[in-house]
Amino acid sequence: MAYAAGAGLNTTRICLDGTRTEILKDIIHWIANCDVNAPRILWLHGQAGRGKSAIAHTIGSWIQDVGAPGTFFCFARDRQNERREEKIVTTIARDLADREPAFRRVLSNIVSNNHSLKTTCDVLKQWKRFVLEPLSKIS
Repeated sequence: MAYAAGAGLNTTRICLDGTRTEILKDIIHWIANCDVNAPRILWLHGQAGRGKSAIAHTIGSWIQDVGAPGTFFCFARDRQNERREEKIVTTIARDLADREPAFRRVLSNIVSNNHSLKTTCDVLKQWKRFVLEPLSKIS
């Protein structure tokens, strides 16, 4: 399965200590919210140079530090020739498999002996088979 090298967490890009504390607190609260009616997507947006990437790397670092399962995927304008957008779902699936043995076993069963599935560009099919299906089969 394709993997987007260099798209992961970079702790050298985190926020400086004591900066952006309010937005970081809000995002951590959103992540920890167990309410089934809570929104499951957070859209971090703003003008270029306003710290969105630093915030994202800081949150990614926090998630890693607390040992929560997850993955981190960063797009970069200066690396568009690597076609990272085509590798987002496979990268997420492989990262989750690296962190969770049960997920790895289910994913392995799904993709073994299925070359067309491993190489498909159908993002919806990738999402369903590589992420949703394994997650639905583990506790």
